[in-house]
Amino acid sequence: MRVRVFLHHLGLRIPVGILVQRKQDILFQYEPDFLEKGIALSPYFLPLRKDIFCDRKRTFAGLFGVFHDSLPDGWGLLLLDRALSRLGRSLAQTSPLERLALAGSRAMGALEYEPEQSVSVEDMPMDLDTLAWESKKLLQEHSYRGGYLDALLSLSGSLCGARPKISILVPDRDGVPVPWIVKFRALHDDPEAGLAEYRLSLAAGKAGILKPETRLFPSQDCAGFFGVRRFDRLARGQHILKIHTHTACGLLHAAHNFPSLDYENLIRLTMDLTRDMDDVERLVRLMVFNVKAGNRDAHSKNFSFLMDASYRWHLAPAYDITSCPGLNGEHCCAVNGKSKDITDEDLAKAAAVGGIGAKKVRLMIEQTCDALSDAQCLTSRPAP
Repeated sequence: MRVRVFLHHLGLRIPVGILVQRKQDILFQYEPDFLEKGIALSPYFLPLRKDIFCDRKRTFAGLFGVFHDSLPDGWGLLLLDRALSRLGRSLAQTSPLERLALAGSRAMGALEYEPEQSVSVEDMPMDLDTLAWESKKLLQEHSYRGGYLDALLSLSGSLCGARPKISILVPDRDGVPVPWIVKFRALHDDPEAGLAEYRLSLAAGKAGILKPETRLFPSQDCAGFFGVRRFDRLARGQHILKIHTHTACGLLHAAHNFPSLDYENLIRLTMDLTRDMDDVERLVRLMVFNVKAGNRDAHSKNFSFLMDASYRWHLAPAYDITSCPGLNGEHCCAVNGKSKDITDEDLAKAAAVGGIGAKKVRLMIEQTCDALSDAQCLTSRPAP
């Protein structure tokens, strides 16, 4: 199988290269014209060379991380599994390149794939309570027989994360429709899960965390659905432009389903990729907030970088900020070699890797604790 890769970044769509399946290997080669543009698509594992690339370590079943970032996981994989089961197939029978073709032009970020096999549904229902109810049924029923599978697949099939979610257009203050992601509850979630995540997002903003706009969408069945404006999309007039996005997981081939990075790794990555101390400081501030807020699920897919109009990289706004107990109370990302019982001194030592002084870290800690002292944030039951 052959799949063509395109970069549709900020309105300009250009061919990137070709992916080819050869037995157990997936090969990639850049288009000569793309090499001449000097765009660092994925600088660590796919440098700009004429070589034919192959990942022998098969971290992502042979795909390079930048393409693996385009594939859904969790909820998106469940939807794909249900859709394939209707055809008498399974996920195990679907190759990574087939999954990229299914993602087509709907993947996160700005990469697109041809031939495209993604589902398109016209006149999709926009009643959030109905979609949440159908999502719950799909989670419960292995042989889901509802009529919303194609709609859910079209609305959310390329999104990552375990909880059900959809991407919809919501008018902004000027009436221009902009893309948002709305999360629904998982089976084990408290009815106030959406409200709790929304409150924590407000606390993050008060603590100085750069984050997308968030909103609590109303519901008749629960406290509300948490929504976040997509940072990989830019509304320009009546057009929605895509932004090339790369996770730390994909950049470093650091699998997200087990602890593979610590915050010092992330700080060094931010320093090397962005060459911008403002981005480094933002990452340190996010580390402080995650530790103090109990966001122990901050794994390698929960940190991303965006490419700007000049093809330079910057740290993406913070996302998936939730309070969760973690496995045995441990953080996915360690701080100063510790995954639990992390002290202020540990935070300062980790920040020093990025040249951030202890005085500034203490100020970040004070601002974070003040933001989290809001009784609403502390008394709300955390989202998983």
